[in-house]
Amino acid sequence: MKANKSYKLVVHKKGFGGSDDELMMNPKVFPQVKLGDIVEIAHPNDEYSPLLLQVKSLKEDLQKETISVDQTVAQAFKLRAYQDVIINIVDPKDVTLDLVELTFKDQYIGRGDMWRLKKSLVSTCAYVTQKVEFAGIRAQTSELWVKGEKVTCGYISEDTRVVFRSTSAMVYIFIQMSCEMWDFDIYGDLYFEKAVNGFLSDLFAKWKEKNCSHEVTVVLFSRTFYSAKSLEEFPEIQRASVRQDHEGRYYEDFYRVVAQNERRDEWMSLLITIKKLFIQYPVLVRLKGAVPQHFSRAVCPDISVLFCLFQSLISTTSTVTLIVRVRCQWSLLQEWVCSRWTACS
Repeated sequence: MKANKSYKLVVHKKGFGGSDDELMMNPKVFPQVKLGDIVEIAHPNDEYSPLLLQVKSLKEDLQKETISVDQTVAQAFKLRAYQDVIINIVDPKDVTLDLVELTFKDQYIGRGDMWRLKKSLVSTCAYVTQKVEFAGIRAQTSELWVKGEKVTCGYISEDTRVVFRSTSAMVYIFIQMSCEMWDFDIYGDLYFEKAVNGFLSDLFAKWKEKNCSHEVTVVLFSRTFYSAKSLEEFPEIQRASVRQDHEGRYYEDFYRVVAQNERRDEWMSLLITIKKLFIQYPVLVRLKGAVPQHFSRAVCPDISVLFCLFQSLISTTSTVTLIVRVRCQWSLLQEWVCSRWTACS
């Protein structure tokens, strides 16, 4: 049905007339409308996306030439009360969604619950920010997709994919402190800086945007290889933690817990703690006398030597200046350390 006639829009609160329906229509005013139809509502010449709602009940006591929409839904779609709107009945196939993303918080939902909730949504309309309740499960519609583009509302069919995302999950972040973390990329940034200021910073900003309350554990870990020929070369107190790989090399695994099962409103402060541990890490893992993983002993610097140089610079200058000085003298520093390493071999 394509209607050229306009109707007045009125809004109602949830529970009005003993019903929680988001759309109320008078069958005397809309004789062609039947239960289950998908109705498109929009202001004439409006730039905002039209609203799609499903007719779930008909009310004969509504005023003539009017249509009533839930107040919360009307505000979300910029629909203005007592203004003219155009009403059209649309074919569900034309507005079928490809993907629906639901978010939930502070509750456990199993796969069986997800399947039942998805089945309850089939043949209904969905819109962004819609709250969904089924068998004690509470979720909210966060994103809707059609042909690779985000939309604000649509129809859920049997072929629509429904994705569930928790905003209060248990998250484990393991940061591998490999020797590459102390290397510079072509732009002069440490790979550790890219991991912290890039990935983690963007991740925490996304959590704040989505109002997430994850329970987070952050762990720094690495494996240090030793040049020892036998286990007897290690102190007796250390032998229990030393292992030998398939190539006969002795190694030791290290784990440093930064945060354990923590919930925070602001995660950016954790980045400062991680940066401090980065400076201390070579000492924490007893790197002196070890061969960093994937480094060739003949051509690569001893990171423990670099760390000593870092410490001497830290005492006289700021961290930012330290990074600049090391970058400017990196080639000379690497050449000197490599020559020292080869001479000691």
